[in-house]
Amino acid sequence: MTAAVASSHRPALTTVLAGALAALGCGLLSARPAVVASAGQPALALAIVFAALLTVGALVPLPALASPIVRSPRVTAITVAVGVGAFGAARVLVGGRAPARLTLPVVAANTLAAVAEEAWFRRLCFGLLAPVGSVFAVVGSATLFAFVHVSIYGFWILPLDLAAGVLLGWQRAVSGSWRAAAVTHAIGNIVVLL
Repeated sequence: MTAAVASSHRPALTTVLAGALAALGCGLLSARPAVVASAGQPALALAIVFAALLTVGALVPLPALASPIVRSPRVTAITVAVGVGAFGAARVLVGGRAPARLTLPVVAANTLAAVAEEAWFRRLCFGLLAPVGSVFAVVGSATLFAFVHVSIYGFWILPLDLAAGVLLGWQRAVSGSWRAAAVTHAIGNIVVLL
């Protein structure tokens, strides 16, 4: 194989490897109940899982988009405001009791989980699906996001997490970055604790 042919296969190979990593990470997220049940220190095990997902999700090279979105701080701020407002409204509508007390370790764990999931779903998974189209990337990453939460909360969570995933994917598509979704998700996780 010539050097030119070998280098033309690198982007495809990189995308395949990134796709395989994305699938493994989604499997690991789905297996969280088993990780917690088998760990001697469940909080530490989850922190390691989320730290690894954050690192890999933020660093894996992605295919370049034909027309990248120009990032605007104003658009990012507006998308974050819309997202936080939507999470707040959902919290009021759904009601119920907070799943845990609002303590610094709980806030830190929920923030790490939110940022790691956004690096995973809105950077890595969205980035792998985006060459097909932004609508496909929004819906695909939202669907993956919703399904990995079924093992923890049950099937009743699908509509709620699908809606959250679409909102977070919309933020990613509009702002051009996964960071707006990460901020919204982190604040949304804390709002649930109120």
